[in-house]
Amino acid sequence: MFLNNSNNPENLVPQSQTPNKLVYLNSNDIDDEDEIDISELLRLIRRRGLIIMGTTAALAISLSAWVLSKPPVYQGTVKLLVEPLNKDSADLSFLNDIAGPGALKSNELDYQSQIDVLKSPSVMNSIVGQIQTRYPEIIYRTPEDGDEEKQNLREKLNVTQAGDTKIIEVSYKDKSEEKILFILNQIVDGYLKYQAKEYVSNLSQAIDFAEEQIARVRLEVAALESQLENFQQSNNLIDPNSRNEALTTQATFLAEESEKVQIELDGMKKLAQELEQKLNLTPQQGVIVSRLNTEPYYTKLIEQIKETETQIALEGLRFGFEHPSVKALVAKKDELVALLNRETRKILGSGNSNLSLDFLTSVSNNVETTQQFFDVNNQIQVLEAKQRGLDEAWERLNSQIKNLSTTNKEYFQLQRELTTANESLNRLLALNENLQIEVARQSSPWKLITPINETIIEDVSGTLRKIALISIASLFCGAMLGLLVDKLDSSFHTVEDVKSSVNLPLLGVIPHNKFLTEITDKKKKRSDSIPSLSNKSIFDDESITFSLDSYCSLFTNISLLSSNTSIRSIVVGAAEASEGKSTTSLFLAKAAALLGQRVLIVDADMRKPKIHTYLGIKNKIGLSNLIAEDILPEDVIQSFDDGLSVITAGSKPPNPTRLIASRKWQTLMQKFKQDFDFVIYDTPPLMGFSDGKILTPLTDGLVFVVRMGKTRRPNVQQVINDLQVSKLTVLGMVANGVKNYMGGAYYGYYNYKNYYNDER
Repeated sequence: MFLNNSNNPENLVPQSQTPNKLVYLNSNDIDDEDEIDISELLRLIRRRGLIIMGTTAALAISLSAWVLSKPPVYQGTVKLLVEPLNKDSADLSFLNDIAGPGALKSNELDYQSQIDVLKSPSVMNSIVGQIQTRYPEIIYRTPEDGDEEKQNLREKLNVTQAGDTKIIEVSYKDKSEEKILFILNQIVDGYLKYQAKEYVSNLSQAIDFAEEQIARVRLEVAALESQLENFQQSNNLIDPNSRNEALTTQATFLAEESEKVQIELDGMKKLAQELEQKLNLTPQQGVIVSRLNTEPYYTKLIEQIKETETQIALEGLRFGFEHPSVKALVAKKDELVALLNRETRKILGSGNSNLSLDFLTSVSNNVETTQQFFDVNNQIQVLEAKQRGLDEAWERLNSQIKNLSTTNKEYFQLQRELTTANESLNRLLALNENLQIEVARQSSPWKLITPINETIIEDVSGTLRKIALISIASLFCGAMLGLLVDKLDSSFHTVEDVKSSVNLPLLGVIPHNKFLTEITDKKKKRSDSIPSLSNKSIFDDESITFSLDSYCSLFTNISLLSSNTSIRSIVVGAAEASEGKSTTSLFLAKAAALLGQRVLIVDADMRKPKIHTYLGIKNKIGLSNLIAEDILPEDVIQSFDDGLSVITAGSKPPNPTRLIASRKWQTLMQKFKQDFDFVIYDTPPLMGFSDGKILTPLTDGLVFVVRMGKTRRPNVQQVINDLQVSKLTVLGMVANGVKNYMGGAYYGYYNYKNYYNDER
């Protein structure tokens, strides 16, 4: 917003700030033209709806008529089951496991290869020969010179697999249903005969191969049986399971016996310890005693020594120890002791010869305990020997178990191989039998599952689909043409276009009124043909029904532009002619007058004036006469309505710009501004004429009118650039003639006269 309260043409800049730089187009209008939102697209369709629908209808009707003129095309489709649903009887895939990979080709059908074979000349030539008996024009090769009248069966025949099923579909297209049925019948018959022949040949090959495998597998079974028998004999192995049970029983028995011996041995050892304590013997002495007491001669010597000692004691008491008989007994004792020592060394060895006689004789005093100690030690030795025997038996048993594990592994491996070979032999024998049965029947698994009759014929012309595609394509072409026309049209179409393109405040939006346009056009024509004819005012025409809300809002927005000083005078301008600046000036003046303002509208377009024509008043004297002649302003000011006065353009001068630039006119503008509350100057187009640029510095600013569908963007760019260079005050812009605009009109549309009469 730019304000200028000075009438000096040189002082065009607002007092508080320098004018902002005017920008013609926003960046999104130039760089992002391809980014069109939905609302913009809908507005484009409304603007170019006639072009879009006309182009769409023309293309759709013409192309649809061409499609409908073509004769229909039919297609017949039959289905062949090419593999048996149960393939167990003829399944040869396991032979690869027997004979090795690649020994026999997989019996899984390669459908693409099968289809290529069926469509090959080797299969089709005989079929085409049968077809040519009725339709000689049918061929199955690339057409040569002179074959223009021939029909290539290859182009219309289609053989495909039906999805992932075991079914092959054979289809043929032609304009004749009868021809389709005959050709499909011949093709299917030819395919079945070909496959029957190939099937029998394949079965014969399979039988030969199966017999070779049977002979080979029989030899393999015999070899495995012989190897298993030799293995059993060499390892003394009849049944591994019974052998395992026997070893398990032995292991259980040894474990139980070992546990019993260990318990008994522990008990004996404990008893031996108690006896050792009772005899007061060390373990070593107990062993010695046990060994000595086992010798009868040793025991006899001990008894003799004891008897001799008894005799010595008795004889010593009787005769005295010096008696010869006593000494003889002592000598006998010494002799017995010497024999005892010699016997001890003999039994125990020289290492234990230092045992005292008292020790040897004292032990023998408790013969019963000593004997028990001796027996216990003997039993301990027996139990230990038994335990060692059991341990040796455990070692032998573990060795047997370990050897049996390896033997069983080899045995079961041989048995599995023999079982597998027997199973393979049995399957081969069963397969050979089934193949022999298949050959005897000579029955191919291929079956026709679709009857060849009229039910398989369908219309594949796709007329509806083609018409639908044509309609879509036509609509697309129409839309593209409408978009192209819209892109080539440089005029503004919506308020959003103006807002996004022109960097000026939008002061108001004037809705489109087709009745006002018609009336103003009529008045222009009548004024051009009969310039002196006086007509009624456009405000008096009953056919114009519109709302003054937009103009009241426009006046209010203009009045509120400045908070310091009021807007008293404005210039209404436009880039080109016929953009509605004159009607905007008139209705803005009328709205201001209705709001209680004393308004003066001045027709400053002395080249092509319109104000007097629209108001139906005379234009004998006016602005040109006021400036050029010596007359008073009261002589040219015409009171049109309450609060509204008009100065018409007057007679056409030779140089209007010179009059506008005169000092007298500047003085008159100051007087008008003092005498009226609001002065509106209707000026010529800003392009090519400088009248508006001269008047603007003498007023509070310029109101720029942009008409939807009329004002062109390049012209607006040029005008605003000129205004920017001239540093003129531009208050804002008005979007005029906006179609389908509801705006903020809350009251709706109503007749101006009713509104005016109600106000009065």
